[in-house]
This record gives sequence, C-alpha cells and structure tokens, in this order.
Amino acid sequence: MVAKIKQKLHESKTARWIVLVIISFAMATNYYFYDALAPLADLIRMNLGFSSTEYGFFISAYSIPNVFLAMAVLGGIILDRIGIRITGFTFIFLMGLGGTITAYGASDMFLDGGFGYSFMDSFLTSYSPALKMMSLGFFIFGLGAETSIVVLSKVIVKWFKGKELALALGLNLAVGRLGAALAFTLSPRLIYPEWTTAIWVGVIILWAGLLAFMIYMVMDYKVDREVEIDLKDPDDAFRWQDLKDLVTNRSVIYITILCVTFYSAVFPFLKFAPDLLMNKFAMPRALAGDVTSYLMYGTILLTPLFGWITDNKGKSATLMYLGSALLIIAHLMFAKTYIEPRVPIVLLGIAFSLVPAAMWPAVTKIVRQSKLGTAYGFMFSVQNIGLWIFPIVIGWVIDSSNPFYRAEISSAQFAAVQQDDMRYQGTYLDRHQEAIKDMTLHVNASVFADSISGDIVWREVHHTKTDSQGQFELQIGEGDVVSLADFSFLVDGPEYKARIIVTRRSEDIMIYDGGFAVDGEGYFTEAAGAEHATLFGNTMRGRIKVYDATPAEADMPDHDVPNTEDRQIWQERIRFYLEDDGSFEIPMGYGRLVHANANYFGIREGDFEMEVIKPLDYTNAMLVFSLLGFVGFVFAFLLKREDKTSGYGLERPNKED
Repeated sequence: MVAKIKQKLHESKTARWIVLVIISFAMATNYYFYDALAPLADLIRMNLGFSSTEYGFFISAYSIPNVFLAMAVLGGIILDRIGIRITGFTFIFLMGLGGTITAYGASDMFLDGGFGYSFMDSFLTSYSPALKMMSLGFFIFGLGAETSIVVLSKVIVKWFKGKELALALGLNLAVGRLGAALAFTLSPRLIYPEWTTAIWVGVIILWAGLLAFMIYMVMDYKVDREVEIDLKDPDDAFRWQDLKDLVTNRSVIYITILCVTFYSAVFPFLKFAPDLLMNKFAMPRALAGDVTSYLMYGTILLTPLFGWITDNKGKSATLMYLGSALLIIAHLMFAKTYIEPRVPIVLLGIAFSLVPAAMWPAVTKIVRQSKLGTAYGFMFSVQNIGLWIFPIVIGWVIDSSNPFYRAEISSAQFAAVQQDDMRYQGTYLDRHQEAIKDMTLHVNASVFADSISGDIVWREVHHTKTDSQGQFELQIGEGDVVSLADFSFLVDGPEYKARIIVTRRSEDIMIYDGGFAVDGEGYFTEAAGAEHATLFGNTMRGRIKVYDATPAEADMPDHDVPNTEDRQIWQERIRFYLEDDGSFEIPMGYGRLVHANANYFGIREGDFEMEVIKPLDYTNAMLVFSLLGFVGFVFAFLLKREDKTSGYGLERPNKED
C-alpha cells in the first residue's frame, strides 16, 4: 500500500526509468563476471595447472551458498528485515570483493608468495593455493550475487508495481543476459598483455555496479522520505506445511526436476562451451566466445516472443516438451557430429528461450498464489544443487576421457628436439590409447625455463593434422600463432634497431627509426625527432617493431633490412606518452604481441622443458549433457500427461479473457 504523502520522485516516470537503467546495469555486471571466465578455461588450465575437474570445482563454488546456506530463502529474509539499501550495498559489495579475490588468486602477485599464499598452501596440499583462493573468491562472489538478484528484483517491484512491472522485469532480465553475452565477446579480447587482464576488467565492472547501486541508494532514500511503500504480503510468509504440500504434489516434482536438469544442461555447458569450440573445431578464442554469445543474444530476442505465445496462445506444457527435445538434439550434435557449431548453438538458444518462458508462468497454475514464494524458492534451491554438482561432474568426465592430452617434455627430450632442428613429433591418443587418425588438431606448445613449473618463455599454437598412425609434427618456433613470448629472455648479441609507428587521425606516422636497447628494468627510452613536435604532450597509440640490424645496410636499398620478415624479431601494439620535449619511455613486452621470432629467444640452445597440450575430447561430456536433456524431456512428458488429469490448464493461455 502507498501512503498519500509527497510522491514527487516516485511518481516521476523519468525517475522510474532511470532507476531501471541503473538497476539493470548493476544486474548486468553480475552476469558479466559470472561468464567472463568461461572463455579463459584453457588459460586457467595452462597457467595455473588446473585439471578440468578442478576447473569445474572452481566454477561450482558459486552455487555453494544456495546449496548449503539456503541463500535463496535467507537472502529474502535479510532483505525484509534490514531493507533494500543496506542489503543491496552489502551483497553487491560482496560481489566486488569475491571478484577481486578470484582475480588475485590467479595473479602473479599471489602466485609469487603474496598475501594469503602460505595459508592457502598449508592445508589440502594436494590442491594448489590458486585453486583454493580462486574458489574462495568465487564462493564470496556467488554469496553476494544471488542475494543481489533478489534485491534488484525487489527494487523494480518497488518502483513499477501497478505500472509497467512485467515489461520492467523483462527488460531487466534482457540487460542481464546482454551482460553475459558481452562477457563471451569481450573476455577473449582482453587477455593482453596478461591473460588475467580479462578477469581484472570484470572486477572493475563489478565495482562499477556497486557505484551504480550507490547512486540508486540516494534516490531510494529520497523516495522513502516522501512515501512509504509496503511490499510485504502476509500470505507470502514461509510455512513448513507449504513445503510439505509442494513436495507431495507430483506436478511440482515433475516441473522441479525439469528445472534442475534443464538448467544443469545449459549453464554448466556455457562454462565449457568456448573451450569445446576451441578444442573440437579449432576455433580461435575470440571466435569461440562470439559463437557462444549467440545463445545469449538469441534468448534476448526469443524469450519475450515465446512469453507472448504462452500468454496468448497457451501450450506451455508442449513448449517445455519441445524445448527439452531441442536440448537433446543440440548436445548430441556437439557429441557425435562436426556440423557447423553455430547450428546447435542456435538450437540451444531456442531451447533456452522456450523452456523458461513456459516453465515459470506454468508454476503459477500449479501452485496457489499464497505458496508461490515457497515454490519458487524450493525450485531455485534444487536448481542450484545441479549447478553445484554438474560442473564438477563434467570436469571429471573430461579428465577421465582425456588421460593423454598433455605431454611433458623433459630437458633431455627437449635437447633432442633442439638437435632435430626444433622438430617435435607426437601421437594423439584416445582414452583407450588408440591413435586418432587423419584429424585436424589445434595444439598448444609451451617452452619453460628450468622446469614445467618455471617461467614460460614461449607459447605458440599450431594447426596440424594426424597421419594414418595418429602422429603429428610441430616445428617449434614456427607456430601459426605466437600467444606468449617473454621479452626478458631475448638474447643479447646482435645489434638491434627499432621503429615506432603511431596512428594519428587514421594516418600512420613513423616517429622513431633508430637504435634500440633496454635498461635493466626492461624500458626502452628515447626521443622523437623535432619534426614531430606537434605530437608532443600527447598519449600515443601505435606499434613498435624491433629488428636485427647486423647486416650491412649499405649493401641494401633504403629501409629494406627492417622490413624483411626473417630479420624482424619483435612487434607489439603499444600505448605510451610522448613528453613535451619529445622523450618517451616504453616498457617492453607489456603491449599486445603481434610478432616474435623464436630464433632470438635462446630456445634453440638453452636448457628448457616443454609442454604440449593436444585437443580435449568432449564427446562423453556432451553425452552427459544430452542425458540431462533426456531426463528433462521425460519429466516434461510426465508433466504434460499429469496436466490432462489434474486440470491445471497448462495448455491454456495465461491471459484470461
């Protein structure tokens, strides 16, 4: 009920929609960080040594608060007791804190013995400190994220109750899913100069979400001084008898099992989807993220459409049945075929729009209005059990299906590779130790200083193919893509020169062409010529090229030497400040790597070890997802059959004439 006092701000349509924008942005930051780590799964494995099971455990830490702390219920109680502002600030702050701890656990600062490392290394020593710290962070993030969703939803109810409530809730969900889609699109492109940059960007976005909520808090405080809004309904109070009635209702059980199996076949899949696309289809990381994001973009467009159909045409039980069938088909396509992966992704997007659009409104027909809060809380809690268990299960299935995907090359073995002109031969085996023949592979090769746990000197990606015996060959140092090269391992010896080319108003301008040397801290310090004085005092974007200038330039045409590919040893995209006097300082190796020549990094002669990572076989993991879809399909069928005898009217339109 609304007291009729001053209602200026609350009655303002402009203020109402500003609130929706702010709250939806805060919601999107939650969704963004939750999915920002999915395109980095292989980097987490390679850089932190996680197995797929450990990666799944880390992801599942998010759902622990809802499984063991019943935050779906407890968060709502806290919200009712202490209000929107304090509850929202506290739990969105926990999101930011959890995200920060997650990123810190992956950072060099922590891995080099930073704060908390010794403690995390003191227990459960069979698991790495990074796994424990990152899981703690993701747990805290999940603790804040789930209750914050409840808070933000209640904010929308507070401002839109009796007005455009359904539209506002729908737009809020759409913006949240847009945040998830952007995570799949942007995160793969933010791994430079360090792969953890993508995680830290997500952290910054989380804190921006808290700042947005603080702006809302000011508006909420003013509204509370103008008007008192009672959002409580005595009929919504929790009663144990209500829960007993629910768990003895077959239709509630059927739709709850459909809910848990469906969401367990979608959300955990999304955490592995970019890695699946990179391994099975040899997709570049950015493209794999883009293709995965199609699923989210599709739901933004299709969910409102299917919601309109269930409102006006009915057929909720049929739509759940159809969505479950599409889920099975899509996952079987990934498991057993090499069909264009966009096809099953689109089918999953349709399924992910069909089932929720039909399922959640259907609950209102099965359960009385006074028990809806309990019903949704029960379903949400059971759903989170699946979201906790199945990432671990899928990770274990991937590990057990790929015992030979990682090969460690000792220093003695690497010495043999060096003697064979840097050629490495390997075999691609399945879990039965049978050779996989005539298959295109996407292989990562990393060269380490001293030991596999040492610094990575060189990392490259090869696109190759197995022969009739399942063997493949790599030419180390000549990968299709150089994904990492440690500039500090650049060997001394030849005379180096550099060119710096900046882009100004779409024009490439060379501001430096001359000698090159770095100081002990890895900085290249020089000055631009006076002819570029108009650029002084500005931040520059461009690229620096370093090349071997030892050949006699007098014997060659002007500037031919630096342009020859075999003489260019380094190129990176950079951003630096050109001082008022034309001087500049560039930290080498911290831009986005464009090119590196392995012949100048000493790996041909030094004492190194190597790791070769072959593609993961996702067949069995996708069959597990298919099985989940099949279980959901069975219970969707049972629900439809039960509806014929119970008379809930799931096939009738939601709108009443």
